[in-house]
Amino acid sequence: MKLPISRGRISHTLFEDLVWLVRSLFSKIDDPRTVARFETTFANYVGRKHCVVFPFARTGIHAVLKNLDLPAGSVVLMPPITIKPILDVVLDLKLVPVFVDIDQSTVCFSENSLTEALKSSPRVAILTYLFGIVPDVEALCKTLRNAGVFIIEDFSQCLNGKFRGDKIGSFGDVSVYSASSVKTLDTYGGGFVFTDDDEMAGSLGNDQRKLSKPSRSRLIKKVQTDLIRNFASQPIVFAFLTFPVLRFLTWRGGSKLTKFTGDRDQQPLTSLPAEWFESYTSIQAKVGLQQIKQMEEKDLKRKSAINQINSSHNFNDRPIGADGGENVFWQYIVYADNFSEFQKQLTSRGVDCATTSLVKISGLESYPFQGATPNADRLYSNGVYLPCYHQLTKSQISRISNSLSELEPK
Repeated sequence: MKLPISRGRISHTLFEDLVWLVRSLFSKIDDPRTVARFETTFANYVGRKHCVVFPFARTGIHAVLKNLDLPAGSVVLMPPITIKPILDVVLDLKLVPVFVDIDQSTVCFSENSLTEALKSSPRVAILTYLFGIVPDVEALCKTLRNAGVFIIEDFSQCLNGKFRGDKIGSFGDVSVYSASSVKTLDTYGGGFVFTDDDEMAGSLGNDQRKLSKPSRSRLIKKVQTDLIRNFASQPIVFAFLTFPVLRFLTWRGGSKLTKFTGDRDQQPLTSLPAEWFESYTSIQAKVGLQQIKQMEEKDLKRKSAINQINSSHNFNDRPIGADGGENVFWQYIVYADNFSEFQKQLTSRGVDCATTSLVKISGLESYPFQGATPNADRLYSNGVYLPCYHQLTKSQISRISNSLSELEPK
């Protein structure tokens, strides 16, 4: 019997989640020495001088922008698809977002769109690498620096990606990584800011010390969320419970089930939540110290799986990255002209899939700023997330490959 293949998996083992749940209930959560040790370890891993951790990447970006002391109305170049809270942070600081459309091949800033956006005289750019795909980051950074733009790299989906041998996350003035659920390095949340600038690191450290005490109940909830997702995506549970439920709800018109981790709120915030300004816990740091040792092996398995899939079909309408880039494939994406029909065909072959759960922030009608981003529109509606994780077996890799071969455009 061929069991259906889930769209995603948690990077931890189920046993690890259970252990960390117990430890989150009873262990000390506010040991600054453990947090500092993970910051140093992670900075060395990425190849940066400093690392300062916040509860979320959005909080770290808020701190960076605040420390730049930009006048109200300053322009920030933003990706059209990302998490909405980053847009909330920009607007909270009375800055103006300008959305730069993506290149369909690299899912990062399109050179033509960037050239046009630079006419708005931006002060900052948030350069986001989606799905573990590496663009020509040297060219993009050169264009931005020639225009005097401060660069924030968001490599939350591209940890261990490289361009011409240099790690993604080492190109910008600062870089940020979100260690949230389903990431390749998942510490039950946390936003890490990296920089080589001593003054910026000192200012970020001051902001970190102003954060409120960590919340044990929130930590427990985050671990529980991972544990539930982990359990639901275990092959036997997914086959006999999760997958049938997903198929039924999709058939009943549950459109949010087409999203990778469900729909997200798209309404503006009147103020930034207090939760965004609570300290990162030492339990999470211990998770990071454990998980970072496993990164290379997991990456190799995931990349090997995708390379096998890529070599077995001619489905070329997909993000492939730039020459000189080493993709890490946090997700594996192809474009489908009709997502619903494509999903139906994959589901009948026992392959679960989804569209992105990220928000197309360039098109939020309830917000004061929008932008024309047709390439991002296509990715948002027609980009298909296929199973892509280090736990894929040979038979699962073969089934995904065969499915794509059968469905590739003739």
